[in-house]
Amino acid sequence: MAFRPTTHTSDSARGLIEERATSEGLLLALLGQQAMRRLRKAHTEHKLSPRQFHLLGLLHDRGALTQRELGTLMHVDASILVTLLNPLEADGYLSRERDADDRRRHVVTITRRGEQQLERAAQAQCDAEDELLAALTKTQRAQLRRLLLILREQSTGEADRVCTTAADASTRS
Repeated sequence: MAFRPTTHTSDSARGLIEERATSEGLLLALLGQQAMRRLRKAHTEHKLSPRQFHLLGLLHDRGALTQRELGTLMHVDASILVTLLNPLEADGYLSRERDADDRRRHVVTITRRGEQQLERAAQAQCDAEDELLAALTKTQRAQLRRLLLILREQSTGEADRVCTTAADASTRS
């Protein structure tokens, strides 16, 4: 990163620290941490971690999935996935059954109880987001969402290119 010298304005000179403290990247990171704390609190009040919330959301939206499909969609290792699934199954939020076509695979399905818990946690998340974004108008909030989606798309595209480049390099060696 190249150093950008501060420019003096007629109002007052901004120092390097002040400029960096209000940079878009740092503000996004700090607000992201605050948002994650609030969302984690909303989820944990409903006995779910953010990852478990995501997992139940995937089952809700996509229907029954194999454990392998869930791990791939969530970008988590099989051993981590099991640590997410076990308490959800113990609480009755999902069921795991052997695949009739391939007994080595487990099919995971959200239960009615899991749907209800997901709905409560989703409402708590919406409430936390409303509180976090209360200073914004409806229009500003929609604009922020559009901008964040653009950044996410760019970030995802870059990650995919890095993974593809790394995979290509490993196949050549």
